[in-house]
Amino acid sequence: MPYKLFFCSFFVPLPRKDVNEESMYMKKLYIIGMLCLCAGLMSCGGGGEQKEKVNEQTYQPTETSEIGEFEMQESSAEGSATVNRAEYRYRIHRKPSRQLPLVKDEQGNRFVDNVIEMEISRGDGKQVASKRFTKRDFASHVDAKFLSNSILEGLVFDRVVDGRLRFAASVCYPQTDLFVPLCILVGTDGSIRVEKGSVLEESIPGGGE
Repeated sequence: MPYKLFFCSFFVPLPRKDVNEESMYMKKLYIIGMLCLCAGLMSCGGGGEQKEKVNEQTYQPTETSEIGEFEMQESSAEGSATVNRAEYRYRIHRKPSRQLPLVKDEQGNRFVDNVIEMEISRGDGKQVASKRFTKRDFASHVDAKFLSNSILEGLVFDRVVDGRLRFAASVCYPQTDLFVPLCILVGTDGSIRVEKGSVLEESIPGGGE
């Protein structure tokens, strides 16, 4: 069942792009962070650690040459967080992939899906976890009909909870405010667990049936 508002931003319809998508992105980022926070407080009672030294950068749009096709900007973010007094560094890289099936909306527009690479290492450089995500990695948490018509939109670091790094992710209908929020928990031992964020009782046509 989808929720509204988060991550659906920075699509590049050639030869122009929408101008209000960045504000929508920030609103969604806030909402999904709060959803993950509520889920974390309910499941583990919260955590005392805090993130620090976060540095994010969004790269220039990568344009498509196909008329009627849209893709998001390639983007990268990196930063660090402290878990039990030890520093952990993360790097997240999102890029459109034409190796994945295109997604079509009701108007016939075609959208390139994304892959997201996540790497986490200790302060001394030793790798803790490395994962390449596509939307199929979240199939057990997203309705099949919604998944087939959606893209993997984004993944960002949220905070440290109960000794684990928590990331917020979103699978969404392209260029809409319908999305499914997801939380990714990464342990200091490299374990990765996906949880579905809490959502309101809203659904798309045909969703939740």
